[in-house]
Amino acid sequence: MKQHFLIAILALISIGLWAHPASSIGLKYDAKTQILSLNFDHQVKNPADHYINSIIIKLDGKDVIVHNLSAQETAQGGTLIYKLIGVKAGSQIEAISNCNKTGKKSTKLVVK
Repeated sequence: MKQHFLIAILALISIGLWAHPASSIGLKYDAKTQILSLNFDHQVKNPADHYINSIIIKLDGKDVIVHNLSAQETAQGGTLIYKLIGVKAGSQIEAISNCNKTGKKSTKLVVK
C-alpha cells in the first residue's frame, strides 16, 4: 500500500515539474484604437504539445472574449490582439490564461 502511495506522489510531482502556468501576462489597451494587446511568457520545449490553451478576457467582471488555442506562437510565449469596444476610463480589464497541462495565471488593468 505504501508503494502505491509513493508512486502516486512521485507521479504528481513529475507532472508538476513539466506543467506550469504562464510566468507573466502583459496587457496594454489603446483607447483611441480600442485595441487590447496581450503578451504572455510561457517557456516550453514543444509549443504544439504544451501551450496556453485558453485566454478569457473580462471587462468589469463579465466575460467578453473566450479564445481557445491549439498551440502557442513560440516556445517562449505569444502575443494576441483583440478589439474591445465600449471600454471607458475606469473600466477594469482582466485576462486569465490557462495552460493545457495545468495552471492558471491572471492579470488586471484599469483603463485610464
